[in-house]
Amino acid sequence: MKKTFTKLFKDKKLPYLLLRYSNSNKHYKKHFHDTFSLGINEQVVSIYTNNDKSYTLDKNMLSVVNPLAVHSCNSCTDVLNIYYMLYLDTSWCRDIQKSIDDSIVEFVNIPVDILEDKNLYDEYLDLCKFLFSDNYILDKEDMIIDFFVKFFSLYLDKSEVPTVSKEFDEIVSYLKDNYKENISIEELSKLFNLNIFYIIRLFKSKINLTPHAYMLNLKINKAKELLQNGYSIVDTALECGFFDQSHFHKNFTKIVATTPKEYRLNFVQ
Repeated sequence: MKKTFTKLFKDKKLPYLLLRYSNSNKHYKKHFHDTFSLGINEQVVSIYTNNDKSYTLDKNMLSVVNPLAVHSCNSCTDVLNIYYMLYLDTSWCRDIQKSIDDSIVEFVNIPVDILEDKNLYDEYLDLCKFLFSDNYILDKEDMIIDFFVKFFSLYLDKSEVPTVSKEFDEIVSYLKDNYKENISIEELSKLFNLNIFYIIRLFKSKINLTPHAYMLNLKINKAKELLQNGYSIVDTALECGFFDQSHFHKNFTKIVATTPKEYRLNFVQ
């Protein structure tokens, strides 16, 4: 049986990105990131879902995941799938977008979930391999910038400028500030003077998740950040509001498709 692996590239001189390289047939639970993400398969066809849509992701295709898009990508078979996934801070992406169109104020979503573009696929694969190489960090940064200036120049669509929902934004801001807590939907209803079912519909319409599922993803995303910075698994779980280690391990593995221990080992020297 072929051994599975997960390699992560992160450098403090390039704080706006994280690159994942993995071979796995573990199934991801639907989840989201605060980042903008771009991914490819090197082998094996997979099923990629983004919100309510499902796609077959083959070689020469790129999966596009906008911030807060609820998604998963899983192999169609038990064969190990080799893939790259790059996660980028939206503020950095917005600055690239603004260099293309100065009127842009906030990050603009890309209006497609999947791209069938062999040239871009090949360039993206070269970029990922270059990031994992021993090349000079400034050369890596140049290559990243060149690629994403080209990418956003090709696929940026101003019609996708986000609409504002004050109620949703206020609740999300509150949850981000209080990610350690286990906040019930009833508490949110009282805090924001909104009907429970209205809040649920609001979240489903905006990000296709319940408030509870959103909070769980917030906790796991924060846990990833802490593990990257050398926190122990026990301290990470407690810091993120998990008082049951098995509950933390189970949910982390479902969303990240690797255990907290395996994930942490990529960052501990």
